[in-house]
Amino acid sequence: MRDQPVKRYLRDALAPLLLTLVVAALMMHFGPSLGAPGKVAFLVVLMSCYGWCGWVEFRHLRMCDELRRRLALEALMQAFIAAFGIFLVLLFAHALKLLTVSIDVAPLVMIGCYAVCEIGARLRYRYWALL
Repeated sequence: MRDQPVKRYLRDALAPLLLTLVVAALMMHFGPSLGAPGKVAFLVVLMSCYGWCGWVEFRHLRMCDELRRRLALEALMQAFIAAFGIFLVLLFAHALKLLTVSIDVAPLVMIGCYAVCEIGARLRYRYWALL
């Protein structure tokens, strides 16, 4: 079946993604009232969940054909370059007191850059499969 890799990827990615979201929500709720060891424990668990998500993505990319792999890697690299550039501009603008920037915009910038780069890569190759 052609959708088998997609189903496996979604099945494998569901647990680490949900665990990451739950840990992040718990950390935002309980984190400020904890001491330093509790905060460090939350960060270690959160980064472990993030690493697990990355490993699932890496395994999925290794199983993809060349075109899907090229699309994903091209979009990831362009998104990294764009997000890093935007972060630098915001950091320097904040340091020069040109504007006040909250760290809360970081996930939105990263997701936005990835979405734009993913759509751009798929438009360039005219490839609209789900994954």
